[in-house]
Amino acid sequence: MSKKQGQRPASEWRELLNAEYDYPEEIENAGKRRVRRRARKAYRQEQREEVKRRLAEERRREPITPGGAILVIVAILAIGAAATHWWPDRTGAPSTVGHAGDSARTLDAEDDAPRPATTAPRAPEPSPSVKADRSKPEKASEGWARAYLTRNPVLDKTHIASVERAAPWMTDSLVANLKHFDDKAWGELVSNGGISKVDEVTVGPADDDRVRKQADTETRVWRKTSVDITVQGYRKYNETRVYLTEVMLTSDGWRVGRVLGV
Repeated sequence: MSKKQGQRPASEWRELLNAEYDYPEEIENAGKRRVRRRARKAYRQEQREEVKRRLAEERRREPITPGGAILVIVAILAIGAAATHWWPDRTGAPSTVGHAGDSARTLDAEDDAPRPATTAPRAPEPSPSVKADRSKPEKASEGWARAYLTRNPVLDKTHIASVERAAPWMTDSLVANLKHFDDKAWGELVSNGGISKVDEVTVGPADDDRVRKQADTETRVWRKTSVDITVQGYRKYNETRVYLTEVMLTSDGWRVGRVLGV
């Protein structure tokens, strides 16, 4: 059966199916990219429907051969596969194209997605203040030793930081005195590039010639305070420091008022 006049040959239909879309000027001049993308999608859908309609009309006018039917089916499937792969789906999610050696690249929809704000790192929170136990001379001496000899030069900057930590167990005059003079142990710790941690504190009677003649009273006593310390720095070592602490009874408990050995 001969073809009717005006009917397109199969080669022209293939060219029509493979041709790139020429979008109307009003779509290309749309303001926002998102609006243009949606308009292009609608235009492509409309063009595909038009091609299907014209193919159906041609089939009604003249039945096609089995080979021609297969060609039409393959062409329609190819259009559907290309649309699914290259264009966003109905939900608006972007498609990706994989290339050897390259990571996946998202299409224009990703450019419109809001970027999450960068969260600034939180500053370290100060540790809660330790309640000073000044109920006994031994408690005051131990509290002072642990606070004064637990040190980290990187954070403390100067030995004054350790003086202020130990202030709750000291008299005001001793705080001022220790801030005014340098501490030899601090200098040694800095030169070793280390930190010191108090492992154990032992407090007992002050059996020392320097204070033996000063008898204990109800408001003033001398105590021998031995402190076991671990130092970690360029070299790690353990040491024991011994101090003689004079502890005085004040209106808010016992406080260290003088230290020998610093």
